[in-house]
Amino acid sequence: MRALVTGCAGFIGSHLTESLLGDGVEVLGVDCFNDNYGRPQKLRNIDAARDWDGFEFVPIDLARGSLDDLVDECDVAFHLAAEPGVRPSWGQRFELYTRNNVLATQHLLEAAKR
Repeated sequence: MRALVTGCAGFIGSHLTESLLGDGVEVLGVDCFNDNYGRPQKLRNIDAARDWDGFEFVPIDLARGSLDDLVDECDVAFHLAAEPGVRPSWGQRFELYTRNNVLATQHLLEAAKR
């Protein structure tokens, strides 16, 4: 079995990735390294996963990138990629949240239904 984990470099996504790998599931992890916290921390989050033969990482922006091939390669998807936080989602950053949460999810769902 091969799983797609979006947001694999985030806190929850990295732990899910490690758990799946430990259970013998191959993982295709994707993340765009948005700036909600530093890139070095996100790289540390996926360090353990990189040691597994069954882990492949693809840096991609789900709102812009082509997802068809990624979805086709996987049996199941765990969609954890998002711009986190409720309070900052309103006001000046509303467009960013709409793009990274709503549009990215729509693109993933469209690719999955093909």
